[in-house]
This record gives sequence, structure tokens and C-alpha cells, in this order.
Amino acid sequence: MLEKLKNAAGCLWASPVTLAGLAYAGLFGALKWYKWHGVEGNALVWIVDTERAPQWLKSAWQKWAGHAVGNVIVLTRSPNGNPTTLIHEQRHVRQCMRLGIFQPLIYTLNMAAIKLGCPDSDPYYDNCFEIDARRAAGQTIDIVGKQRTK
Repeated sequence: MLEKLKNAAGCLWASPVTLAGLAYAGLFGALKWYKWHGVEGNALVWIVDTERAPQWLKSAWQKWAGHAVGNVIVLTRSPNGNPTTLIHEQRHVRQCMRLGIFQPLIYTLNMAAIKLGCPDSDPYYDNCFEIDARRAAGQTIDIVGKQRTK
């Protein structure tokens, strides 16, 4: 019972960010660029429709396997075969359920601090939110970001 109450409170706390995610995913879904996948835990999941999406959107998605906006997750492919990306993005959902409307701001400030204070680091890869999500999904955590890709 307590867990359900915590989840409900977290969803409510994240709801302003989730509404932005719903507006974005809903619009792209109405345009048939995203397909509704379903509810996975506390997340509302869409999948990019690579057959219908415009080229600029497919190009943008070549860099990402997924992203989360509040309790909304968009993935490049169904998580049925390999749930690693879903688990990663679900951690971002939990982060937003804890930090609410402050999560996107803190995430962005963290990236800016890395960019300004650690020029040899990658602001995305070395972001503590990303490290936490990779850890939750059992992904590699080597914290060398930019140096790793050189």
C-alpha cells in the first residue's frame, strides 16, 4: 500500500514534466511518427515508427536508443527483445518522480557544469543522471566519455 502511495505521489510530482512529454509524444503519435507501445511500470511508452517518421526525425534518433520526459518514454525499437534501454529510461522516470519539475533543470545544470568545469569530459555521458541510469540497466560505466570516443 505504501509503495502504491509513493508511486502515485511521484507521478503527481512529475506530472508537469509528464504533461510536456505527453504533448510531444501525443503530437508525434497523431502524426503517425510514434506508435503507442503501452504502460511499462510507471512509464507510458511509445516507439518511433521508422517507416512513417520523416528523415529529419530518423536522423535525430540515430544518436539515441530512447529518452524520457517525465513519465513518458520514447524508444527506437520495442523493448521486448532487449529491455536494457527501457530499464535505462525507466530510471530517468524514477529520477523525475523524485525531483519533479526540478529534474530537467538539474539535469541541464549538471551538463553545463561538466561542460564548463571539465573540458575533457562528455557532458552527456559523464552526467550523474546518465551514470545512474546506466548502472540501473547494467550498462558500462567507465566515466571517461569524451576521451573514450577520441
